[in-house]
Amino acid sequence: MDLNEEQSMSESAWKFLRSNTTATIKFGEHTRNLSYVIAKTGELIIPAMVAMLQPCDTVMFVPDYSDDCMELHVSLRQFFATGEDGLLSDRWNVYHGESPDVQWAMVDIDAARFHDMFIDGESLCRENCLAEIEPALCKELNATYKDAVRNLCSENTSVDVVDPVVVGVDSLGLDVRASFGIIRVTANTDLTSVNDVYAMLAQ
Repeated sequence: MDLNEEQSMSESAWKFLRSNTTATIKFGEHTRNLSYVIAKTGELIIPAMVAMLQPCDTVMFVPDYSDDCMELHVSLRQFFATGEDGLLSDRWNVYHGESPDVQWAMVDIDAARFHDMFIDGESLCRENCLAEIEPALCKELNATYKDAVRNLCSENTSVDVVDPVVVGVDSLGLDVRASFGIIRVTANTDLTSVNDVYAMLAQ
């Protein structure tokens, strides 16, 4: 595989990871279904059982264990929902509701396998260029552009979300919370500014 093919596969893998929020995690001999969010610095954030935080081989299958899933070989780093790190657990709760666990972990991706290709984990940890304006932008979209967001959800996913709540914005699209889970609305072009997001809503 040449450099261009590697970059293309890395981009495809990143978009796939970013477009999902659920996974099956295998730690030791145990498996568990869970939901994740992506921090502004690119790490995955998950609630964690104590047993998951013990040293062992840990693999995440996104969005679940299936023939066409993404396989992530990961390392977990525990953090506590206090102080500045509390923003990470708060983000998860905004996306998915109250956590079933009181322990939390950042997920470092050591390596990934996607469509039978192996990908360096560092290439899947990417900062959100809209992170600084994301909270205010989500608030504005939910206060003023509810109908436009609902239309976007319908056009992108054929799902009518009666009361959509935008919980995340990044260069690839929007994360919208519905009553049944998170809907990913993918942008046609990269979003690098507030104006790009507004233009997406106006399409």
